[in-house]
Amino acid sequence: MSTTIKLNFCSLEIFKKNKIVIGTVNEGVHLTPELSETIVLTVFKHLGDYPMVYITNRINSYSIDPTLYTNISKIKNIIGFGVVCNKTRKTEISEIEKLFYKNKFKLFETMDNAMFWAIKTLEHNAIRAQIS
Repeated sequence: MSTTIKLNFCSLEIFKKNKIVIGTVNEGVHLTPELSETIVLTVFKHLGDYPMVYITNRINSYSIDPTLYTNISKIKNIIGFGVVCNKTRKTEISEIEKLFYKNKFKLFETMDNAMFWAIKTLEHNAIRAQIS
């Protein structure tokens, strides 16, 4: 079960039990570090300080300030960042964005594959935490 939160520039589907967030940015938005911070604060409000995976669902056309990935990379509890896009151009752009993000970053063609990866990433993180 999930909760959907609508902001004026995106929607966030939050799976509290799994600690997974799916973000869909609205058409034509320029995603800045300030808007990214709004997303982060909203997610923390609902999920707290737990390890989580963020998946962006690239169904709309929008632009991104690549410097926001430097800031997101510093957030310790975002242990994975997935991008779902099925258009070649968007995939090429995501490959460039991956250069700016320093943690686990993966591209997917389907949301099902991204969700499977997110669950496995969180499970692996939980196992590592138990061993440490």
